[in-house]
Amino acid sequence: MYSMYQCVNKIPIYVIVCICFFISMTGYSFKFNSNNYIHRSFGDSLKLDINKISAYALDGDIPSALNLLKDKDTSLLSVRDKMIKRNFENRFLYVTDRSGYLESKKSEIDDVLKIFSDYWRSSFLNPKLKNDSLLAVGVKKYLVEKSPLPVSFNQLQNDDTLNAYFIKYINTKGLKTTGVGKTGKFYDLLVWREQSDTVYNFQIHDETISVNVVFMDKFVTLGWEEYATFGMLYPGGWANDKALYCVRSAYDLQSENFLVSYLAHEGRHYQDYKLFPKLSGADLEYRAKLTELSLAKTSLFGLIKFFITNANYSSDNSHQIANFCVIRDLSKELFASDFENDIAKWENTGAEKINDAAFKILKENTAELTKIGKDAEKFIKSGK
Repeated sequence: MYSMYQCVNKIPIYVIVCICFFISMTGYSFKFNSNNYIHRSFGDSLKLDINKISAYALDGDIPSALNLLKDKDTSLLSVRDKMIKRNFENRFLYVTDRSGYLESKKSEIDDVLKIFSDYWRSSFLNPKLKNDSLLAVGVKKYLVEKSPLPVSFNQLQNDDTLNAYFIKYINTKGLKTTGVGKTGKFYDLLVWREQSDTVYNFQIHDETISVNVVFMDKFVTLGWEEYATFGMLYPGGWANDKALYCVRSAYDLQSENFLVSYLAHEGRHYQDYKLFPKLSGADLEYRAKLTELSLAKTSLFGLIKFFITNANYSSDNSHQIANFCVIRDLSKELFASDFENDIAKWENTGAEKINDAAFKILKENTAELTKIGKDAEKFIKSGK
């Protein structure tokens, strides 16, 4: 099974946004804080462990997220927590999605988004079903019946042909897309209206990078992570071997969150695609996250807390695996422990020492991968 972010070398980074207040009872739309930064973790409420709920959702484990909401007395919850509980239950607890998701996403591709959102929901809640096969049939049937481009069902049996026709169809609507492919274990759908590009020249330690950055605007959908978390988390950008792609609305372009957690992170991917073209998604993320931690100052401890909360060595999601391995290896280096989850100990260690340790581990990883050469595929789960 091919992956959008692995097969075509696109590795997303995630944005966490803070919910300010509930706007629409039917559409469940939100107003977000004007300072929406990458990996900015909002504090847990007194009643709901929001960070844990969002971590489960980002891993596609909606049943576990719902379990954390179960038996909570709504009358004792804050306004925000009532909203989050109601949202999750309306979207995932009943036979059908009652959250008003499709109504809030009206566009030229309503039918396509319905196919994908039904697939996401079924995949989260009924993973034993042949959801991937059902999605493929649904997309092929839709293209044959609705696309202005002449195509037969047989022509779409090949994955590459299906992807090409799907992109062309979205383009006929005046929209742009990444195509049909997987993020983690689920097929994804990212669609936007506008984009512009510019060239960035910057340094990551002793490396100078010059790369085209494509800024994307006016998204119709940011995919299954956005759907699963009600927009609390979503891809902030990705990279391939030709350019970096950035969700412009996710960043203050002068902030450390953009310069480190986006530009340096994705710049690491851009370089690694050339150095280690077969490297796994988890290994690519491991190296990019170490790069962040080797440079971050003001956002450092927020990043570490996010990585700890969203660490899962057994996950199918490359981010969760990499989060675990980064904290594991830094814990060994700094604390002589297997996995340090006490954020106070990290804060007491100080930013400079953590920066230096992250860079040291990154350089050691580069040396080990260089010994293997361009055939290097997996290291952090098999070699450490």
